[in-house]
Amino acid sequence: MRFKSSLAFALLATVFFAFPAKGHDLLIDIQPASEAVLTEGSFEAKLTFNNPLLVVEGETNAELSTKPVGSVDWVSHEIVVMDSVLTAQINLNESGDYDLRWKVVSSDGHPISGESTFTLELGSSEEQETEAPILIAPAPTQEQDSGGSMVGFYIGLAMVVLGIIFAPIGLMIRRRARKS
Repeated sequence: MRFKSSLAFALLATVFFAFPAKGHDLLIDIQPASEAVLTEGSFEAKLTFNNPLLVVEGETNAELSTKPVGSVDWVSHEIVVMDSVLTAQINLNESGDYDLRWKVVSSDGHPISGESTFTLELGSSEEQETEAPILIAPAPTQEQDSGGSMVGFYIGLAMVVLGIIFAPIGLMIRRRARKS
């Protein structure tokens, strides 16, 4: 009986002190680079990761959006994922500082995300009006926080493991009580 309780305690300690894996994929290059100064409003954003991104049945579950610094309205851009590279064509028509935000699902199935800032310095407004085409941006998206989903996952996993550990112990105690 002492061995079984020691085993149960060891399994319980493993569940409580288990840490999530830190082997998620990493962003290894981003263009435009953080703090870059661009002079053209039409450019390609290119993010390169250390492993291929997860694509399931044609769905990438990836996002790339921009907004002027100080604004709350993010504008999503259409993306293309090829192996470990995510690209998006960005068309901006106003000079200023911009935030670029990305979120992808890494090859291990975990979401990873990040932000970067760049500056757009266009020529005079007369040049821009005569040379730049009229651009229509997609509707702004609302920011969503998915940070709580992983906490819920780990709590649920702990509950299942505890059930697996304590169910047999409870059954053994119940059987011994009946025999007595």
